[in-house]
Amino acid sequence: MSEARPLAPSALGWYGGLLGGLLPILLLGFLYSAIADRTVFALWALVVGTVWVVVLRQGLAAGSRRARLLAALMGVLAAGLAAFAWLESRHHEILDLGFRAVFPALYSPAATSPRTANAAAAGCLLICIVSMIVSLRKGHEDSTG
Repeated sequence: MSEARPLAPSALGWYGGLLGGLLPILLLGFLYSAIADRTVFALWALVVGTVWVVVLRQGLAAGSRRARLLAALMGVLAAGLAAFAWLESRHHEILDLGFRAVFPALYSPAATSPRTANAAAAGCLLICIVSMIVSLRKGHEDSTG
């Protein structure tokens, strides 16, 4: 019988990044695609999910610091959510009707509002900026100290 070995930090980062980032992107895109009956939301999820995985893979392979990798991933998510908000504004009526039909008890106008996605994009952009500042500061401290 073999003993269970703990995962290496890079494996934890990889699987954590997939579970915490890729999965929600795919769920959001495919759910909204089904609700609105528009494939453009699923295509959005595939594009943003692909970029997420590439950035995560490159960051882990390069040995990037956590703060720098977080900044890059939050930048991807901010851009992706801004694009999602634009898609919501283009398909708002059908998305709103579909959400009311599929999830009437959970319906809220905020669920299909481009403002909500834009606010989430702004939050991700703020995290991106703060993480980049932290990463640059740590890099500066390492080079001087």
